[in-house]
Amino acid sequence: MNTPDKYSEKHRVTYYEADFTRRMTLAMMLDIVILASEDQSEKLRVGSDTVKKLNMGWVVIQYSIDIQKMPRVNEMITLVTESKYYNKFFAYREFWIKDDSGNTYVHMTSRWVVMDYKTRKMTKIPNEIVEPYRAEKVVNIPKLPRPVKIDESSEQVTSNQYRVRYLDIDSNQHVNNAHYLDWMVDVLSPEFLNTHTAKHIDLRYENEVKYGYDVNSKVSFSKNGNDLISKHEIYSNGKRSASANITW
Repeated sequence: MNTPDKYSEKHRVTYYEADFTRRMTLAMMLDIVILASEDQSEKLRVGSDTVKKLNMGWVVIQYSIDIQKMPRVNEMITLVTESKYYNKFFAYREFWIKDDSGNTYVHMTSRWVVMDYKTRKMTKIPNEIVEPYRAEKVVNIPKLPRPVKIDESSEQVTSNQYRVRYLDIDSNQHVNNAHYLDWMVDVLSPEFLNTHTAKHIDLRYENEVKYGYDVNSKVSFSKNGNDLISKHEIYSNGKRSASANITW
């Protein structure tokens, strides 16, 4: 049974959520866990419409993701989420994706802020939109690993250009967070993606990307023992908008 501070729901993996290998894509993985958090918020009566009345919106700024296995087409999975900690400016939420037997496929930790729609800057989190989750109020929110940046002076870099489309903008009036991961992964070759599976992702959002902007997605590779690590950076309007390290 769901409690006010923890929420779970079933989800069937559909064909349009998967790639050539019939595994769920990394970007869709983000989309479905965010859907679960939004469903929890609606149940607690602090959903997006309620927050928008304050001229604000929740924005995720960082993820750390451990992946044991990616769900496959037609598989029934369970999405679990818990808003665990918060302080004046930051909130910390966890997500789990589990199989039908309760085994954990994916575990995510994430950091969030509230953005003022008028100034497009972070603002204090109003008590009325965070207290219903029954998260623990703390002084310091747990930190997540920052992605290691690309060293263009010594690493081979591959890049692709994209244009931000109208359909890339979500109802919170900014680029859907999953699209950043799509741009990052799209730089990798089909041959690589068909033969490699992500094991860990550190993803950080830095500057907002807006409609009509051009996006430059860069990637380089390095080794850490037996692990292959792809370093990703998204640039737009002269600023780094997001960065990630993916361990394969």
